Amino acid sequence: MRFAPLPKRPEIAKAIAMTGPKNLQNWVNWLSNFPNRYNKDKNPNNHVLQLKTQLEKMIMGSRRSSGATVELIDHANTAQKSLRVRLVGSSRPNEVLVFGGHLDSINMQGRDRAPGADDNASGSANLIEALRVLLAQPRTARTLELMLYAGEESGLLGSAEIAKDYKNRKVNVIGVLQLDMTLFPGNGEFVLGSMTDYVSAWMREVLVELNKNYLNIKLVDDSCGYACSDHASWYRQGYPTLMP
Repeated sequence: MRFAPLPKRPEIAKAIAMTGPKNLQNWVNWLSNFPNRYNKDKNPNNHVLQLKTQLEKMIMGSRRSSGATVELIDHANTAQKSLRVRLVGSSRPNEVLVFGGHLDSINMQGRDRAPGADDNASGSANLIEALRVLLAQPRTARTLELMLYAGEESGLLGSAEIAKDYKNRKVNVIGVLQLDMTLFPGNGEFVLGSMTDYVSAWMREVLVELNKNYLNIKLVDDSCGYACSDHASWYRQGYPTLMP
């Protein structure tokens, strides 16, 4: 799919200017202070429940508190729960945009300590900061859903169930964004990897256009070679996906 260049919108530039690295650092610190967020831990929902409370406080009294909900999602394949923040759209509420990142962590060497600052407190922090900015904006036409998934490290458990459920219910998801390991400058600051597998070509074109309009940073093609994060769950169900 090819489309005309996207016009630059001043209200988006203004919203981007509201974001702050200090907020991101605070959320990364908050999440990584948990000894681990492993879905097989004896208390797999400690951080999930505490974050739910934090997000509810953020929404309370905000410009978009009307039509905004925070809910837990139970799963069949893990005791850990996912979190969903839903901001109902004004004129096209049945069209849904999903923004996701996984909330769990794992220590691949089998030790208990797994702070997961990069994987994936980073992507989670990006989503929470985006939510803070969105709550200060006018209501969007489409419904926005922020997903913080359970059990990604054990095989995309939470997102696989959610995406399958959405497909079965014929939810009109028009785009899915996944944020995973987003704040570590592996190739230098202001360099962004654009994954090429389990994603939709037209959404990668949207990323290029948005970068031209608002960031003007370096985009680098990259790939996992396997279903490396939760976007793959949605891709397998036929939904358009993007993972920068």
